[in-house]
This record gives sequence, C-alpha cells and structure tokens, in this order.
Amino acid sequence: MSGVDDLKATIEAFNAAALGAGCWREAVARLATSTGSMAGELIGIGSNAVVPFNIMTGVAPEAATQFLHVGGGDPAVNSRVRIGTRPGELEILDEHAFTTEADMRRNPAYGDWVREHDLRHICLTPLIKSAEMLVGLAVVRSERQGDIDAEHKRIFATVAPAVRTAVRTQMALQNQGFAMLTGVLDSMNATVFLCDQYGRARAMTASAETLVATGDCLRLVKGRLFPAWDGDRAGYEAALAKALAGRATRSDPIAVRRHDGGDSLLLEVVSVPQDHPLRFGVCALVIVHRPGADERRIAAAARTLYGFSEVEGVVAAQLAGGQSVTTIARERGISVGTVRTHVRRIFEKSGVNSQLSIAALLARFG
Repeated sequence: MSGVDDLKATIEAFNAAALGAGCWREAVARLATSTGSMAGELIGIGSNAVVPFNIMTGVAPEAATQFLHVGGGDPAVNSRVRIGTRPGELEILDEHAFTTEADMRRNPAYGDWVREHDLRHICLTPLIKSAEMLVGLAVVRSERQGDIDAEHKRIFATVAPAVRTAVRTQMALQNQGFAMLTGVLDSMNATVFLCDQYGRARAMTASAETLVATGDCLRLVKGRLFPAWDGDRAGYEAALAKALAGRATRSDPIAVRRHDGGDSLLLEVVSVPQDHPLRFGVCALVIVHRPGADERRIAAAARTLYGFSEVEGVVAAQLAGGQSVTTIARERGISVGTVRTHVRRIFEKSGVNSQLSIAALLARFG
C-alpha cells in the first residue's frame, strides 16, 4: 500500500468508527502505525482531571487505568496535559514542548508509569477545546524510536482534522440519541432524567420537566439535578457517582422528600450500558417513581412473594410508592394505629425494617 493509500485508509477508519461501522481503537492503532509510532491515544479530559475516555493502543491493557491512578490527567503532574491544553485546536506539539523528565522526578508514580510502558516521546494536538472538556489526539514513541520526524509529523497533522470531524460526528449522533431516547420514554409516560458523564441532566421527559418546574422535590442547578431538601443530597450524589462509574445496573430506591411535608418520591439512579468507548452520550438515568404508580401490580406481587394479606399487600405497595403512614390511613379511612400494625406485620413477613427497604424489595414490579 502506498503512502497516499495508507493515509486515506487511516482517515476512512476514523470516519467508519464515527458512524458505527468501524472501531475507534483500530483507527487509533492505524494512526500510530502510519506515523511510525509505538502507540496511539485518543483522550478526553474534563474538569478536575476527570478522564471520561482514554483509548490507548500499542501498550499493555492496564496502562490506561494506571494512567488515572498515577494522576496522569492532572495538569500539576503531567506537563503533556498542562502545556498540551494551551495551544489552539489542531496545533501540533512534540516532546520538546514538555517537561516530562522533570515531571517524572517530581512525581515518582507517574515516572514509573512512563518508564514501565516506555512512553518517552509524544506528538499531540488538541482536537476539540471547550469549557467542559478537551479531546486530544496523540502518537507516542519509545525511547529507542526517539522524537517524531518531520515526515511522520506531517502525516499526523494531515490526519488530525479528519479525526476531529469524526469525533464531532460521534458527539452529534449521541446528542441526537438524547432526543430519540427521550421520545421513547415520553411514549411510555415515564418520568426520567438523562444524564451525561458529568451528571448533568442533558434531557428529560415531559413529566420530568413538570416535576422540576415546581422545585418541590427536585431542582436543576447549573444543569445538574439535586434533591430540593439538603438532607437527601448525600444519598443521591453517592448513587449518581456509582451510576456514572458504570456500577449501577439497578439501584436501591432513594427517598426524596417534599418541602411541604407531603409524600416523598422514590428515585432510581442506574447506569446506561456504554457500548462505545467515547462516552459523550447518556451515561445514567434518574428514574422517578411516583406514589400510586402500578400499585395493584405491586400489591399482587407482594402477596405472592411474602404471603401478605390483601390489605397488607395494598399497604406495602403504598409504602413502596413513597406514601406516609398518615397518608395511607387517610386514603383508606382507617386509623394511623391500624396502618402501623399492618406495617409491623409487613416488616416481619418480609424480613426488613424500613419503608425504603420495602421499596427496594418491590421496586422491580413497579
């Protein structure tokens, strides 16, 4: 394959990856080969040194994870990040622009990482710069390979604009995915917030918009969703962090109280499977379970699973929906004491000791 054909094939590999017809990792590896480099990298760096994605080829599989552990995304540790964020989009920098040797002396863990994977010489460019995230492209050469030469740097500079276009295409397609997914959820009459990798509510269903408009239980602050009552925030933030890390395929419901003392809502915060290595799209769903939703189905499941009486099944369903003992008593026309008796029997039969635990047991039937 001629040099021109190889260049075209590399660009086509990135275009195919953006459209879902190819693999980003293979495209990055092809770029490394085209530039005579040991390794290639496509990385996203957000605020507070967050690294939402880091595709590294030509190195051990654990290298990208180790990069995070040694603080590689921190500008204070890594001059390739600190200095590499300064130039404009598509401006090329090579190893001469950085202070890697000094970085390695000041930060021994980072130095060990560079030496272990022999990532001595880099050529990089910022592809996309915004207040939210920098997307960078790089090829890395070993100590033996030395600095990138003029011809290979020219190839890198030629391919970089096509990679930026491919990344922008992927971002646009995934942003369109917000609208498509929201439409599907609206048709299901669901109350759902769609959050990106920073925890911002990038889209929401119509009923979710109505909910935050009142501000009674949930509020949007600079794009991020928060419980209105401060006492509920710690639990929500912990669940969101777990979901954004991809570790919450199903979460225990979180109770969110109203300022007026009315019935609480129950939230589930779950991870969205990410089949694509560039995490620009939906990363977590915040699902709101309103009181009274599907109570008959929940009650029937509770009777079957835990041997509740008919009345206990209904009360359990109302508890799972977030209703208070006082509200249940009022709606059923019985005393609070009678409801408390039902609740005590529900706890005994199901082996739990809290309303939130009941919600967790029965949430999957809602």
